[in-house]
Amino acid sequence: MRKLPGLILSKEFLCFILIAAQIAAIIFLCVLVPAFLPLWLAIAAAWSVALSTSVLLLTSRRSADFKCAWFAIFCALPIVAPLLYIICTVYGKKRCILEVNSSAEYTLSAAAAAVCGSGAAGYDRAEYYPDGTTFFNALFERIASAKSEVLLEFFIFSRGKIFERLIESLETAKSNGAVIKIIIDGLGSAFKIGGREKNRLKKLGELKTFHRIIPLPIARHNLRDHRKIAVIDGGEAYIGGINIADEYANISCNYGYWKDSAVYVGGEAAQVFRAMFYSVWDGESRVSVKGEGKYLCLPYCDSPPARSFCEDAYISKILSAKRRVHILTPYFCGGEKLMSALKFCAKSGVEVQIIIPHIPDKKYVYAVTRAFAKELSSSGVQFYEFMPGFMHSKCVICDDEVFLGSYNFDFRSMHLNYECGILFNGDMCERAERDFQDCFKLSAPLLHGKATPAKRLTRFFLKIFAPLI
Repeated sequence: MRKLPGLILSKEFLCFILIAAQIAAIIFLCVLVPAFLPLWLAIAAAWSVALSTSVLLLTSRRSADFKCAWFAIFCALPIVAPLLYIICTVYGKKRCILEVNSSAEYTLSAAAAAVCGSGAAGYDRAEYYPDGTTFFNALFERIASAKSEVLLEFFIFSRGKIFERLIESLETAKSNGAVIKIIIDGLGSAFKIGGREKNRLKKLGELKTFHRIIPLPIARHNLRDHRKIAVIDGGEAYIGGINIADEYANISCNYGYWKDSAVYVGGEAAQVFRAMFYSVWDGESRVSVKGEGKYLCLPYCDSPPARSFCEDAYISKILSAKRRVHILTPYFCGGEKLMSALKFCAKSGVEVQIIIPHIPDKKYVYAVTRAFAKELSSSGVQFYEFMPGFMHSKCVICDDEVFLGSYNFDFRSMHLNYECGILFNGDMCERAERDFQDCFKLSAPLLHGKATPAKRLTRFFLKIFAPLI
């Protein structure tokens, strides 16, 4: 019974439901419809819906990868797929509007302002946490000392020792007089915490669930809040890839050693992340910053269905790299533009090294990762497996700048999830590079070997559907 929730939310179960729906639709069309409607008219109506949906897909502003994946589904499920496309992709108006008025100039800041509403901000101090243990120690200590406000926005809240430590620190913060607000994702935290845990959080402050599983439309189910943000007293922020769960601190993990990372930043940059939180909490948020501080950085985010900033930012920095592009990622299945940028970069003589997990948490995504890796390896991109276990860090280093945050190196993170990140240069980039080199010492080259015809066929189809995984 414990595995039932995971089975219901799995891709395999979804495929089973779609196939069953297609069979039911065919039976309905061929057996029941002729009793009250000519069969030719029913078939003509079904094809009209399919044709009009195809035109809608073709004229949309989505990527070619996304369109190709949906056309493949149209061919496989000609009756069900058009209706599925309509209910899964009609998102409605843009939500979570962010507007950062910044007078500071920093790399990509103008593009960030135009695409996602963010802007360059100053900071005096930043920290890099190379593992979950040091991150949680710092975060919970700071929460416990909060005086005015604690804002938490995480994809996963899961019962366990880390959750209990969070509760203890929040209780202390509340006794200090701090206002506590928490956002959890309806799918990410589904079955990981229940009513009992949610009530404990509600007793400490306000709790909102982003896109509950029921009874919201399916289209909104496809857009998840994958951000990891903690803002304390308005001027200190923690972001990265780490959720509130035991595996992130290696207390319990089924995938070997869980490698993750996070960052702390203070000053104006933290105020921007505070505005990101309230853009989800209130639907829109505005903040003004002047670039005051010893250093400058670029906080950024993506709020679908708006255009993706992160993917274009990655492409821009990858194509301009002269020495190195180093990437840590749990998943690797980006769009065609991003893959082409990496190939071109490697062919130009730049060192492109990517570290992925040796022990994956999702086997079908790992199969996609290996399929893309094999394709890019022929262009000079070097792939390595993190041998101790699961690589969950999200880090993209391009020469002397580094992207850190909640983004995975895949289509979903860059187009379908609410994500956040920060672009640093200088010392923070070197700290991230040292972490990369430490991981590199524990990694081995990815060996492809000779794939069987069945495996090659499976990877071919997985690559087609990668934008929807």
